[in-house]
Amino acid sequence: MVHVERIDGTTASGEWVHSVDGRALELRSPSGDLKIDFDDLTAVKVLGASKAATHGGVARGEGVARGETVFHLADGSRLYGELLEGTPENLIVRTVLGDSLRLGFETLAGVQLVDRPGFKKAEELFRSALRQRLAGQDVLITRGPEEVKTFRGRLEQLDAERGVFTVARGTRLADRSRSFQTDKLYGIVFAAGVSTNQACALRVELSDGSNVCGSMDHADDDSVGFRTSFGAVVEVPLADVVEMRVYSPRLVYLSDLSPAAERTEGMLHRPWPVRRDRGVAGGELVIDGRRFEKGLGVHSYTELEYSLGGAYESFVATVGIDDRVRPQGSVVFRVLGDAAVLFDSGNMTGRDVPRYVNVNVVNVRTLALIVDYGEDLDIADQAVWGDARLLKPSADRVPASSRSR
Repeated sequence: MVHVERIDGTTASGEWVHSVDGRALELRSPSGDLKIDFDDLTAVKVLGASKAATHGGVARGEGVARGETVFHLADGSRLYGELLEGTPENLIVRTVLGDSLRLGFETLAGVQLVDRPGFKKAEELFRSALRQRLAGQDVLITRGPEEVKTFRGRLEQLDAERGVFTVARGTRLADRSRSFQTDKLYGIVFAAGVSTNQACALRVELSDGSNVCGSMDHADDDSVGFRTSFGAVVEVPLADVVEMRVYSPRLVYLSDLSPAAERTEGMLHRPWPVRRDRGVAGGELVIDGRRFEKGLGVHSYTELEYSLGGAYESFVATVGIDDRVRPQGSVVFRVLGDAAVLFDSGNMTGRDVPRYVNVNVVNVRTLALIVDYGEDLDIADQAVWGDARLLKPSADRVPASSRSR
């Protein structure tokens, strides 16, 4: 059984039947068979599936004991597995996706050779280097509970037993390369510009904790086949899938756009800046216990204006008061299209449940989002536009004149 979430916020549940040419999903539900285009989805969750409680153990499906190594890809994918051998072009690894996958260096951001407690300092250095990769230089990090060393330079070779690294002296590489034992390292972070970040249409989260970016290739009633960002077409049992996040080309989050105009005011307090994908006071976006990865955190009074140019079909969001101040807060949410009111929440307080917004913006050129003062002036008016997003029309609903431009 699976539970699907559509881009417009509606949901459906049923028995997974198969995927049609990797472009649509068929479900068998109590109300009848459903066919849903992947472009209309944001998520497919496998009911009853659970993530691995720890990073150890045996990966389900293949029965292969997972090693400690974590392979971090440039697109944000993460694979748990075992490093088998290396060539000048790639690493050959064993994971739940296969016994001899090839990961090209151009797809990798880093290799974490230890994934267990006890190396706190090395982990901090690895995470920092992974967030801010250097241009033109790899970073090698040794392991140890206390003393940890880092070296900058160029990785020449790496396999399960040993490797070769040329150390940099300033901005130049040294004349000599040094060999090392792989089991003495915590990890290696590859230089920025070496790896390439591929567009991600689908992110698959697996029961062993891995997550892989790619696109749907095929599926049947008990397995899923997808094309990964590193070029392999793999097939995994549906039982090994926890969730598939779909990045529909029809969906555009407002937090990824720059507003054409922005206005903030304060009544008793100073104006608060708008936060993208964060609460206005920091932290996650949460309304009544529901968390949103995307959205806008604002305070009364805030007005945001976006230029749509008539290119969208709907505006969708979930609105309410941030959990950090509930049950306080009192605001009014409004959505305007070309100055016409499309949605007005009325006075909403921190005691109210979230409100779902879905308005038609066909032919709308300018969209305005307003959070106005409620009945308690601007006290604790931390408001959330959860998953605020615009939906493009599907291909069969785009006017011919628009398609030909």
